[in-house]
Amino acid sequence: MPPQIHITMKVQKIGIYPFKIKSYESDKTAALSISSLFLFLQECAWENAMENGFGYEFMEQENSFWVLSRVKLLVEYWPKWKDEIQIKTWPRGTEGLYAIRDFEVTSDNMVIVRVSSSWLILDKASRRPRKLSYFDFAQGNFPKEKAMDGEIEKVALPKEIHLVHQRQVYSSDIDVNGHVNNATYVRWISDAFNHINMLTVKGYVINFLSELMLGNSFEVYYGTSVDGIVFLIKNDSGKEICRAQIIT
Repeated sequence: MPPQIHITMKVQKIGIYPFKIKSYESDKTAALSISSLFLFLQECAWENAMENGFGYEFMEQENSFWVLSRVKLLVEYWPKWKDEIQIKTWPRGTEGLYAIRDFEVTSDNMVIVRVSSSWLILDKASRRPRKLSYFDFAQGNFPKEKAMDGEIEKVALPKEIHLVHQRQVYSSDIDVNGHVNNATYVRWISDAFNHINMLTVKGYVINFLSELMLGNSFEVYYGTSVDGIVFLIKNDSGKEICRAQIIT
């Protein structure tokens, strides 16, 4: 068994980060684009993990990296271009192989978006999950506060799905971990179904199931459910890469 990996976590585990929404972070309705929000969330998660001692630099030393597994958003109000928002985030503990991280997006001191997420640590060489029990921070005294009740559900596919988009992965889709960034999948889904109006969206759930690399081909499918629109991304071998549901 690998030795326990020790780090010293800070006392204040919660981070609060301000953003002013730029024009290029907005969509055609002047609402914050969903992919831009995912980039904001990712940046806050990376910053807060670094401040707590288990961020990108620490994982580099351990030949590992964080990957997003599941995300659920519940929306009260969708922010717009020029709005000033704050994103509060904190690590909430672990569930098996998964590290749980929550977020609250606030505007004028009101919570407008609640987010819960689960993350894995992958080994760089094998691309397989590493057990969180090898890292002593996983047994830390985490905040008990929850952004929302319940679990992040597995997205169920409807009986009928339809192909709406296909192409290859380009170099601009690849992030520092050498694979397609989570926000890019969200952008592809928006591109494939351009009738999405974020001002009418009540929630968004996405499950990341596998990786896409530079040069891989993929297809985007969609179908409808009683709660909204469901999306599926597959690679050219038919392997599922991610599922998502927009709740309207």
